[in-house]
Amino acid sequence: MGTYLKEVNNLMKLKRLFTFLSGIFCALLLMCCNDHLGSSPDPAVLRIYLVTNPADTTIQIGFDSLTVTTKDDFSLTISQMKVYSQEGIYAKLFSSFSGYKDEETEYNLLERQSGSFIPQKIVESHIPPNQYQRIEFVVYPPDEVTIHGLTFPIDIPEGYKPLITMECPFIADENEEHNIYIQFNAFKSIKRWRDTYIFTPSFELINK
Repeated sequence: MGTYLKEVNNLMKLKRLFTFLSGIFCALLLMCCNDHLGSSPDPAVLRIYLVTNPADTTIQIGFDSLTVTTKDDFSLTISQMKVYSQEGIYAKLFSSFSGYKDEETEYNLLERQSGSFIPQKIVESHIPPNQYQRIEFVVYPPDEVTIHGLTFPIDIPEGYKPLITMECPFIADENEEHNIYIQFNAFKSIKRWRDTYIFTPSFELINK
């Protein structure tokens, strides 16, 4: 009986030792995994603004030369915004930090304050640190535009491609903030075609 109890006691000691060693092994394994994977880098911040060209404010309608006033409206619908790395990997962009799904948003590019066009912020997103090459977004014109109190319809030409692609190389490091400004040439984007006006968007990158 004494021998049996002694064997049981030894087995219990071995079991406790095995459990202790297993715990140490698991802890070491987790430490090795953490060291190998490292912590995720903090994101960068990207903001994109649409800025109306202050030198492009007049359009010829019939015999009249119309200039922008404070109550005019030229609203673009923007969606499907993305930024691409050199490897072709893209990050989806949103209009605010709280955004989580793609939505079509209208922006009046003729909105003014104190006589100046108001930059329209179309993107405010976190993006992974990376070397980026280009930005893309989809744009559609309004059904009509109001200039100097006169409203006239806008048509989309046959074969219109709404996807805008702009080469814009930049490096986004952790916690850095990047602002990109895209100039919209409002009236260069409207062409007279027979008895109507068609939308042929004119955008360009600018430095601010």
